[in-house]
Amino acid sequence: MVFSSVAGERARRSNFIYGSSKAGLDAFCQGLGDSLVGSGVKLMIVRPGFVHTQMTEGMKPAPFATDSESVAEVVTRAMETGSEIVWAPKKLRYVMSLLRHLPRAVYRKIPN
Repeated sequence: MVFSSVAGERARRSNFIYGSSKAGLDAFCQGLGDSLVGSGVKLMIVRPGFVHTQMTEGMKPAPFATDSESVAEVVTRAMETGSEIVWAPKKLRYVMSLLRHLPRAVYRKIPN
């Protein structure tokens, strides 16, 4: 299991270093997971959004912010079903799909 981030789906100007590092991690893990098919080893990529933790204390929460217990519940269910990519919360999958496909000129106008 690897914890990536929704930030890896499309880097924002306010945290592009973090987003690009998560994008690289995510791509590496997808390739590694593909190379492990048939070996009996499975890799799960977890893509949480903003999680209320000690690390994020004092920060303005992003939309759909969650807590570590909720992320753990999503991961536990995903382990039971054999999911390869997990979004926490699940609705971020659809939000990030939309954001990933916005034209750059439009994406740049979204406040960071």
